[in-house]
Amino acid sequence: MRNTRWIYKENSFSQNTNLNIDRDILNLLYNRDIRDEEKIYKFINTSLDNIHSPLLLKDVDRAVERILQAKENKEEVWIYGDYDVDGITSTSLCYLALSEIGITPRYYIPLRDEGYGLNKEAMDYIKSQGGKVIITVDCGISAHPEIEYANSLGLEIIVTDHHEINNGNPPAYAVINPKREDNQFPFKYMAGVGTAFMLIYALFDKLEKKEELYKYLDIVAIGTVADIVPLLEENRIFTKFGMEQLNKSHWLGISMLIKKIFEDYKTKKFNTYDIGFIIAPIFNAAGRLEDAKRAVELFIEKDHRVCSEIINELLNNNTERKEIQEMILERALFKIENEKLFEDSVLVVAEEGFHHGVIGIVASKILDRYYKPTIIMEIKAEEGIATASCRSIEGFNMIEALNTMKELFVKYGGHAGAAGFSIKIENIDEFSKRINEYAKENIPESSLIKPVKLDITIPSL
Repeated sequence: MRNTRWIYKENSFSQNTNLNIDRDILNLLYNRDIRDEEKIYKFINTSLDNIHSPLLLKDVDRAVERILQAKENKEEVWIYGDYDVDGITSTSLCYLALSEIGITPRYYIPLRDEGYGLNKEAMDYIKSQGGKVIITVDCGISAHPEIEYANSLGLEIIVTDHHEINNGNPPAYAVINPKREDNQFPFKYMAGVGTAFMLIYALFDKLEKKEELYKYLDIVAIGTVADIVPLLEENRIFTKFGMEQLNKSHWLGISMLIKKIFEDYKTKKFNTYDIGFIIAPIFNAAGRLEDAKRAVELFIEKDHRVCSEIINELLNNNTERKEIQEMILERALFKIENEKLFEDSVLVVAEEGFHHGVIGIVASKILDRYYKPTIIMEIKAEEGIATASCRSIEGFNMIEALNTMKELFVKYGGHAGAAGFSIKIENIDEFSKRINEYAKENIPESSLIKPVKLDITIPSL
């Protein structure tokens, strides 16, 4: 295979064990840092009882008390989400769960033109609509100025987010994030929807409604798989039991969509491929091309006719998304080859007319072809800015790289492997220069060769 390095993981599991598990399986788990008997047993025997207490997450108790106070005082509660599948499922989960306990929430998901995360115009709108408490889902951890502004309006913000904490916690009423260093919760890598679920878990437990909690796990599974977080610990539990619910979902919209796209839905055993490559892109297309709130409507709608209309819209959006994606991919590849950008350490492509809704997918496809960190930007000449999606390779932490030049951005955020930012057009060239200089110093030449990791050699017959 061209431009690849083969990494053979030694079969290192050597300890004695009372577990009746095949040695090859034990080696596979060992190579993924699942090594002691208790962890192995819990991984194989996935159980809802193994979900850690949500109260081990800092500020969960504080957030629960504020939500119940809002219910008691009949204060207006808003859910503020993101426009990807993680944000859509997080918003839907919180809307349905809060509705179940007697709160009538409202929700706000910005259009992609507004940019990721909280914005002051949205805070003004929510305030004008009588909002008092805002629960952010899959966003908010980097929104320091926006939350300060919300505070000045008399809004109280409960942040639930899972992104990296780059500049400390924002000045919110409560900040729930598995990456907080002062948590006692042992697992840091839940998706946004998993983090929101832990808040709902604590809320239902407080109200002695825990038995009503698990019907939401199909929603949690869709967001968890779509966000490509490691399927370990809580994520594995959410996904296993959530997938088992997909063909008997409690939610009309999901149930109708499953019946529409899977002929064998009654007997099918769903897997992560079904979610990641068939179900999730349908929801993602709404936020990429039009309005992610339409996807939320499908999760929460109770009318068959309306659900059918939304499903047809989402399927049409997904078809259109594929066509736009291919067009932009061709343009980006032409520029990379024509201008020999492939010689750079980081591939940076910025043009007008790139659709902001698909540049993340395009970045992933280009990374897969060249195996170099890739940044695709849509230039918005009239606004004087560009919005970017970044995808990175193993061994190059994208968010750490962006942290070294934060003064160039209007705002930014994300993870080691995927991030996003907005930047003034006049700063693009400087950014491209600096990110490449940083990469030259921080990416060993060997890391630019795509790794193929082998666990076991299959004996020849």
